[in-house]
Amino acid sequence: MFHRRKLLMAGIAALAVPGIAHADSVSQQIDIDATVDGACGMGTPVSDEIDVGDLSGPDGTLDGSLTGAMVQGNSTIIADAWCNTSHKLTMTATPMELQNLPAYAQPAYMARKVTYDATLIGWSSPLGVRPHNGGDLAFLPPVAGAHAAPAPGLELQISALETLNQNNVEQSDLMLEVGEYRGTVTITLATNP
Repeated sequence: MFHRRKLLMAGIAALAVPGIAHADSVSQQIDIDATVDGACGMGTPVSDEIDVGDLSGPDGTLDGSLTGAMVQGNSTIIADAWCNTSHKLTMTATPMELQNLPAYAQPAYMARKVTYDATLIGWSSPLGVRPHNGGDLAFLPPVAGAHAAPAPGLELQISALETLNQNNVEQSDLMLEVGEYRGTVTITLATNP
């Protein structure tokens, strides 16, 4: 009998354990929690090089067809640009510069650099820069929320080319020195903490 009493007391004690519900139907709610970090993304450009072609016109100066509005083929598309939080969009550019510099000083009537309008469309508003010195910067004010570029994506357009003199000032009557000219445009999307 003493043994039965011990078992009965152990059973009652087991039923009285805190956190165990006793009823015909019991339920417990479990919350699922997660976070999403702020991020931005950008696809690969359709072309990572915009080839403007031969810069020189018939008299050795910049071809007049390159000095105006966008010339056909002087653009590229960047698909899948997005930010899921407050963000900023910046663009830096360098002028196209003669890659293999001659051993002699630049003559006053010749150009070794060419500037251009780099215009990015497809975001909340267009962004443009016209480089003269290298590392020229343009930016849009920080955007408070999420944004994604509509299809087909961001488009970088190159237009309105012009020669630069030795002081990086635009001068339209300069002859171009022979060789390859190369400049860069860097587009950056970044979260704005």
